[in-house]
Formats: sequence, C-alpha cells, structure tokens
Amino acid sequence: MKLIKLLSIALFFGLFSLQSVAGDDDWKSIAEKKVSFKSETDTVNPLTKSRYSHIKVKCTHGTVNLKSIKVIMNDGEEKVFDNLGVLSKGMSSRSLSLPDKNDAKLDKIELNYESVGSAALSMAGVTDKAQVEILAKKANKED
Repeated sequence: MKLIKLLSIALFFGLFSLQSVAGDDDWKSIAEKKVSFKSETDTVNPLTKSRYSHIKVKCTHGTVNLKSIKVIMNDGEEKVFDNLGVLSKGMSSRSLSLPDKNDAKLDKIELNYESVGSAALSMAGVTDKAQVEILAKKANKED
C-alpha cells in the first residue's frame, strides 16, 4: 500500500511539477551519484571547488524521493533544504540558493534520500536504483 502511495505521488509530481526551462544553458553538471534502493544519506563532492549561486538535483535514471539536501561551504557555513519531493527520470528539483557570505565556495553536498524501487519492481521494468546529477550556476563574481 505504501508503495502504491509513493508511486502515485511520483506520478502526480511528474505530471504537475513546475520546472524552469528558461536559462537551462547556465546550469553546469558538477557531480553525479548512483543511489541504491534504501533510505540513506550520501556525501557528494563537487568536481571543482568553485563559487556557485544556486544548485539543483536532476534525476537521470529511476525515481528518487529527496528528503533533504545539506550544502556545506568551505568556510563551514551549512544550509539545509527540506521537502524536495519525488523526482523521476528527467525531473529536477527547484533551484536552491546557496549561502554567499565571505565569497565562500561549495565544499560538500549531503543528500538524504530514498530510491523508489525493489527487486520485484525491477522485473516489471522499474529500476531498483536511481541516478542523480547535481547541477550548479556559477556566482556572478569571478574568483
């Protein structure tokens, strides 16, 4: 029953989500993560330590329920974003504004998620793993 509710929520968000399409050229992929079928928190390190103004998470494979994201800046400042919802292939989270004090750079991202799937579902064509990509927008000020 819980699985049916979760799949219904995923379908609802897939049909009615508001995604920005303008300015997609400004987004750059800074990390990727394959997530397993279980609730978990993973730390993702961006490919480059740079100043970014915003990030978002895009699901590139499977379905994932993003419970929260914590961004950790190189000056120690942290910011948590909750209730990001269920993302399926091709969907992105909302744009998340990063802290910008003291010209801090993005150091780490902690993803708290639950991948939606199981061995039984994989036989039905639903994957048991999801893959997400972290996208970022560069800050206006250059280093």
